[in-house]
Amino acid sequence: MEGGVGQTWPVTVTSRRLVPAAVGASLLVLAALGPQASGAPDGASRSGRSAAAVTDVVDLPALQTSSDRRIVDTEGRDVLLRGANVNSLGEYWQGVPSIEPTIPVSDADWDTMAAHGFSVIRLLVTWSRIEPTRGTIDEAYLDQVDAYVAKAAEHGIYSVIDMHQDAYTAFLATTDPAACPAGTTPAKGWDGAPAWAVLDDGLSTCLTGSDRNSSPAVNRAWNNFYDDQDGIRTEFAWMWGQVAAHFAGRPEVAGYDVLNEPETSLPSDQLTPKYQDLLVDVITAIRDAESSAPFDHIIFVEPTVPAGNPSNGIVIPDPKSAGVDTANISASVHNYSESIGGGSIEGLNDGIEGITAGLGVPNWGGEYGFWDTSASTLEKAGRYAADEDDHRWGGAWWQWRQSCGDPHAVQWSGGSVVAPTDVSTHLNLLQCPGNEDLGPNDAFLDILGRGYPRAAPGRLSLLTSDPGTGRLHVVADADEAGGELVVWTPTAADADHQVHVEGLTDVVETEVDGGRIITATVAAPGAYVLWVGEPDAEPTTSTTVPGDGSAAPAVPVAGQAGYTG
Repeated sequence: MEGGVGQTWPVTVTSRRLVPAAVGASLLVLAALGPQASGAPDGASRSGRSAAAVTDVVDLPALQTSSDRRIVDTEGRDVLLRGANVNSLGEYWQGVPSIEPTIPVSDADWDTMAAHGFSVIRLLVTWSRIEPTRGTIDEAYLDQVDAYVAKAAEHGIYSVIDMHQDAYTAFLATTDPAACPAGTTPAKGWDGAPAWAVLDDGLSTCLTGSDRNSSPAVNRAWNNFYDDQDGIRTEFAWMWGQVAAHFAGRPEVAGYDVLNEPETSLPSDQLTPKYQDLLVDVITAIRDAESSAPFDHIIFVEPTVPAGNPSNGIVIPDPKSAGVDTANISASVHNYSESIGGGSIEGLNDGIEGITAGLGVPNWGGEYGFWDTSASTLEKAGRYAADEDDHRWGGAWWQWRQSCGDPHAVQWSGGSVVAPTDVSTHLNLLQCPGNEDLGPNDAFLDILGRGYPRAAPGRLSLLTSDPGTGRLHVVADADEAGGELVVWTPTAADADHQVHVEGLTDVVETEVDGGRIITATVAAPGAYVLWVGEPDAEPTTSTTVPGDGSAAPAVPVAGQAGYTG
C-alpha cells in the first residue's frame, strides 16, 4: 500500500474501532475551531456535547458521470460511494417456511452504517414485487423502497436502486427432488422475475452443474426473456420507466443498476446484440421517465456472467456501439476474485480499469465480499481495500446482513431444504438457524469503514487509508479555489490522528458517531493534500496578513492552508 513518494506502510487489519479517548493537549490545539471530534462512539464528547449528525455536515447533491470517467456531484467534486448491499426489500424464495429469507433494516442499523462512514447503500429491489401482476405497479412496494431511500438520506447515505435477480426468479425451484435424473441435483428458487414473466417451456428445474443457473428451465427462461417472448423484455423496460418516474429528480438516489448479474445463457457472440437491445430499451425508458426532471440519474450497467455454462463467455456491453450516449452511464463490475472466483483481486481490478477506459465510462464496484474472518481472509479484504483506494473507486460490500433462511444459506439435504446451524458471517453476524443477532462484524466493518474522501474538489490523484492505524493520505488537483473537501475518518482527534493539510483552508473537524467529518476549502488552483496522522513530509504553513498589511510570522493557524490539527 503506497504512502506517498518513496514511502510504504503495511495494510494492518484489526477488529477494533479507532476511536480511543482523546488526548488533552490535542483538544487544546483544536479548541479554536469550535465543535471538534473526540471520536467517542457513544455519541457524546468528553466536554458533554452530543456528536453531530452526519447530515449536519454533509449533503447529498445529485450525482453525474464526468467526461474523464469519474462519478461527480453537481459541484464537480470526485465522489466515492462506499457502503454495503441491503437485501431487506427483495422477494426471495423461502425454502424453510419457519425462517424468513430477509430481515428488515432497523434504526440501529442505519445508525451503525453512518457510524462507519457509509455514503451509499445498494438497495436491492425485485421485479416480482414491483410488478406482481402484469401491467400493474405495486405502489405500496415502491413506497417501501422510498422509505428506505429516505432513511438512508437521513443518515447522509445515497441509494443505488438495484434490480436484483439470482437464477432469474423465485418461481423455478425443484418441488420433487426424487424426480431429478441421475447426475443432476434439485434446485432452490432464488429471486427476480414475477411468475407471469417466467417462460421455462416446462423444462426440468434440476441442476446439471454446480451453479444455480445450470438448470434447463432457468436457461430457457433467460433466453425467452432476452428474445422478448410474449413481450416480457419490453414489459421489463416499461417497469423500469415506472420506477424511474417515481424517483425522478431525487438527488439522494445515486442511480439505477439495470439488472444484477445477468446470465450469459447463449454463447456471447449470439447474446451480445440481444443484451445490448435490452439495455437500450431500459435506458430509453428511464431517460424518457426523467425527461422533465432537473437531471438524469446515473445508470449502472453490468456485464453478463456465464455462471451456468462458463464456456459461453461474458458480454461486455458497449453503449457507444448500441447508439447510447455514455453521459451518466457507469459500469458496475463485481469482483469476487479470491473469495468465490480465481485470479487475483488486483489483476481483475486492473482489467476492469482497462476495459472501462476503452468504453469511456467509470466503474463502481456494485458487489464484492468475504464470508469468514480468518487471518487469510482478512488479509485479502485488506488488499481489496488498498486496491480500491489505489483506483479511487467506490463500491458496496456484499452484504449488510444475511438471514439464515436466505437462498444463499439454505440447502437441499435428504430430500428437504434445511437451514445452516453455523454463524452467518456478513457485516453483521447471525447465529443460525434462528437468526439470533450477534451484532456487527467489527473485523469487516473496520476495513470497510476506513477513512476516505466522500467528496473531493477537482480530481483525486492519490488515496491511501490504513484500516488498522487510521492513517489517511489524500492528494487531489483542483482547477479553481473555493471547493469544499469532505473527508470521513473513524479516528478521534488525538495526538496520533491530527489533521495536516497543504493547499487547504477553513479546516473544520466535526465529531460524529464513530469518528469525524473533516471539511476544508481549496485555497488556490492546483494540488492540495490532507493527512490524518503523521504526514510524509512537513506540511507548509501559511502567513497571515494583519489589517495594516505587515507580514505576521509564518505559523500554523486553524482555518488557514497550513493548518495542522
